[in-house]
Amino acid sequence: MARETYTRRQARDYDERNYIGDATKLIKGLDKGQLYELYEIVIEKLNYGTTMKKEKELLAVKKVIEDQSQLDPQRIKKLSRGRSEMSKDARPRDGQTTVNRKKM
Repeated sequence: MARETYTRRQARDYDERNYIGDATKLIKGLDKGQLYELYEIVIEKLNYGTTMKKEKELLAVKKVIEDQSQLDPQRIKKLSRGRSEMSKDARPRDGQTTVNRKKM
């Protein structure tokens, strides 16, 4: 009985799916702008807690998009790092400084 349970658990955890192939089919007809948007969505979703299966899917899509030769690697890197702390906390008035002139 215990051996059957272990075998069933192994069969349930074993995954034959080709995640890279599925991700390649997913992005097949997308243009550059849509690929960048999808990459942003994938990065955002990876920050949340997900199931193991969903995480594998997201990581496969991320890898396939990163391997695209038509995309700018610097922009991909920038999207994956996210915005800096300084730019996240910035307000419109922070960039608007007026010089105090000496009164005569």
